[in-house]
Amino acid sequence: MVRRGRAPLSLRRRQGFTLIEAIIVVALLAIILAIAIPSYREYIIRSNRSAARQVLMEAAQYLERVHTFSGCYNFADTASCIAGSGSATVIPSTLQRAPSEGRVTYLVSWSLSSSAYTLTATPCAAAGGGCPTGADTTFDDPTCGALTLTHTGARSSSAGTVATCWQR
Repeated sequence: MVRRGRAPLSLRRRQGFTLIEAIIVVALLAIILAIAIPSYREYIIRSNRSAARQVLMEAAQYLERVHTFSGCYNFADTASCIAGSGSATVIPSTLQRAPSEGRVTYLVSWSLSSSAYTLTATPCAAAGGGCPTGADTTFDDPTCGALTLTHTGARSSSAGTVATCWQR
């Protein structure tokens, strides 16, 4: 007589995963995420910082063109520059924020006189509500803080070194 019953375990078809296999997969995913998320955040901060540097350089070029045309940084034409009053330099809206397109992360402020200027890009989290509607008001750059560029080409940052904040 033939006995019918269950086949031995080695002959049965395995189905699903064991608990140990699932724990190993979860642990590997946790390790990968623990490495990837901080790297991604640092990449985003560096990318936004690069956009701020670009806007500061564009603003400096704009002001040098104004100075070449009018003879000073704070007035738009020669007559106003000589008189010390009149038509003030118009600051383009694309040079008041960084990046110039997309979601704003830095607010760019201008300090102008007839013979000097200082441009400062401040992260929106530190700008005290000065960033426009829709800006990333939580963005902060703990490594560098605010970036500054002057009429002499001097570069600085409120938190980091020039090598760290302006060269990378």
